[in-house]
Amino acid sequence: MLPHVIGCVSFLNTRPMIHGLEGRDDITLRPDVPSRLLDDLEAGRVELALCPVIDYQRSKTPLQIVPVGCIGSPGRTLTVRLFSRVPFDQVSVVHADTDSHTSVALMRVILRGVYQRDVTVQPWPAVAACGFVGSQDVRTLLLIGDKVITRPPPADQYPFELDLGEAWNKWTGLPFVFAIWMARQNADLGDVPAILNARRQANESHLDTIVARYAVPLGWPSELAREYLGRMLRYEVGPPQLQAVQLFWRKAAELKLIDAVRPLVLHPATETFLISDA
Repeated sequence: MLPHVIGCVSFLNTRPMIHGLEGRDDITLRPDVPSRLLDDLEAGRVELALCPVIDYQRSKTPLQIVPVGCIGSPGRTLTVRLFSRVPFDQVSVVHADTDSHTSVALMRVILRGVYQRDVTVQPWPAVAACGFVGSQDVRTLLLIGDKVITRPPPADQYPFELDLGEAWNKWTGLPFVFAIWMARQNADLGDVPAILNARRQANESHLDTIVARYAVPLGWPSELAREYLGRMLRYEVGPPQLQAVQLFWRKAAELKLIDAVRPLVLHPATETFLISDA
C-alpha cells in the first residue's frame, strides 16, 4: 500500500504538527512554500496540505477543511509583520513577501479596515536584510516566516511595525488562522486525520525537543522560540477559529480579493476532532 502524501511547509511554526511523522511507512511529507501548496493539492501531488486559508476560496477544485490542526494565533504572531518607514495611515505601496497568500490578503484587509488605506502590492523576493537596507524605494515591507526573527529589517530605518495577528485580534476580538489542513472533497484520507490529530497532541509535550532540533539551528533564541511555539501560536481548531476564518473570507470578498464566498465544508469524519474550548 502506497503511503499518503502530505503537503506542508518547513517553517518552524509547522513543526509542532508534523514533528515525529518523518520515517513513517504510511505517510510521506512533501515540503513546499505555502503559496505553492494549493497547486500541489489541485494537481494531486498531495492528498492533504496545510494550505493558506485564503486558498480554500481561490481553489479551482472544491476543497474541504480537515480540522485536525491549524497555524493560528490569538494575538501576536512575531513572524507575520508589516515594517514601514511611514505611519500606516500613510502607506500606499507595500513590498510583499508573497510566500503566503493569506498574509498578503490579511495585510490588505487590515490596512483597509483599520487604517482606511487601499494599497498597491509589489511582489518582492524576501531575501537577507542586506537586500533592502538603505533602499528608499522599499518604504513598507511585509515579511513572514522565520526570517522575520533571524533577519529582521533594521529598526532605525523601519520604525513603524504592525503584527498582523495582533492587529486582527484587536480589531475583531477573534483569533486568526493563517493555514489549516485541506483536502479535495470526497478524498479518501483513511486514518491520516486521526494520525495528525494524535501527533499534534503528542507534540505539546515535545516543544523543548522541537526548539532544540529546529529553532536553534535557524538562529532563533531558544527562550523566544519556546514562547512562540508554546504560547503565541495555537494549533487546535474549534468554533472561534472557524468563525474567524469565515469572517476573514467575508472581508476579503468585500475587497474583491476573492469571488463570492464558498461555504465552509468540513471533512465528515473529522468533526469530532474540533476542540470545544480552542
